Amino acid sequence: MTSRERVRKYLKGELSDGIVISCGALPTDGISAFAYAKLLRYLGMEQISIKVYDLFQFLAEIDTQVIDILSGDFVQTHRMRYRFQISRKEWIEGVLPDGTPCLFPSEFAPVVDEKGNNTIYVEGVPFARIPENGLYFDQIAHPLNGVTEISELRNCHPATPMDGEEIDFIVKDIERLYTSTDKSIVMIFGGSIFEQGQRDFGHEDFYCNLATQPQLMHAYFRKVLEANISNLKNILDRASDKVDVVHFFDDIGTQFSLQISPKMYREIIKPYHRQQCQFIHESYPNIKVLMHCCGAIFDLIPDYIEIGVDLLNPVQISAAGMDPQRLKDTYGKQIIFWGGGADTQNFDRYKTIDDVKRHVDGLVKVFAKGGGYVFSQVHNFQSDVVPEKILAVYETAAKYKYSNK
Repeated sequence: MTSRERVRKYLKGELSDGIVISCGALPTDGISAFAYAKLLRYLGMEQISIKVYDLFQFLAEIDTQVIDILSGDFVQTHRMRYRFQISRKEWIEGVLPDGTPCLFPSEFAPVVDEKGNNTIYVEGVPFARIPENGLYFDQIAHPLNGVTEISELRNCHPATPMDGEEIDFIVKDIERLYTSTDKSIVMIFGGSIFEQGQRDFGHEDFYCNLATQPQLMHAYFRKVLEANISNLKNILDRASDKVDVVHFFDDIGTQFSLQISPKMYREIIKPYHRQQCQFIHESYPNIKVLMHCCGAIFDLIPDYIEIGVDLLNPVQISAAGMDPQRLKDTYGKQIIFWGGGADTQNFDRYKTIDDVKRHVDGLVKVFAKGGGYVFSQVHNFQSDVVPEKILAVYETAAKYKYSNK
């Protein structure tokens, strides 16, 4: 049985023994380009190009040869214009801030100022910036900041209608992955409602608007939802038989609580989450819905189950109330956890390889019991994680691939 065949049976509940493994299938269970370069050198695979596909987080696209070494069962596809409206249709040679050779999307052309800051311009506006020797870009512009009238609202990337070129690109990429690999395909769609508002209005305006201008925000969310569903339909009407998981993300938790009250979530955000999930299930019943939501979201999980979320990521076990055993005992029969397999937020606590293996082993035993678990670490491996520890994580998980015991 191939990875794809096994994943399909597993996600349908036809298999309950063992686990399936994700490494780099999501923009939250990947490897920093800096750490990936070290991993390739350690494996003697320097000939593999380091493609920095996620410019916001400087994430590397993990080559399928490496996915095989890590026992992975999934690959991802995503928008042609994934971050900052920059196309990944073609690639150019570049270097990481530490001097490591890599490939960047060809339209990536940040402007360097006298202080060494690199700034990305979108539609002529300074939009994102990384300081000299920095590791990540920060968004510095919010296109709807100060907007208070419904008539002034507009759709902003990525909640904008895709043109034919981008739709064709994604469909062809899905076909390429389907024919060239035996992996299960995850379509990284985004589909943010809450986070899209944070990006577009800026955090301060966004939270104030939720509390004081609900009509404005409902009008805004309707525009976002309309674009999201239109884009999903245009892609999946042509490729749904090859896609197994659609990935949405909306971080609503913090380290200690939710960012907004459950009441506000249920009144203003949940209706739009529900419509997106329902659209997938009703239109493409073979596809599972994955929701990425960081933080202390234990009390929100019943809402996600109700609206049709099948898979929950990243399972931030270091956040308040997110104890692995409590999660599994409470919700393990109603939703599949995707993540939680290594606490990357506090990974430096595990000083030795044996420490890492014991840590991962204990978590897998909790989440895999009874089946229904997609293994991955809680979030991306950061730039300072050494190859030996990355390999130890996946080697430990792989022991449980075909047995929960």
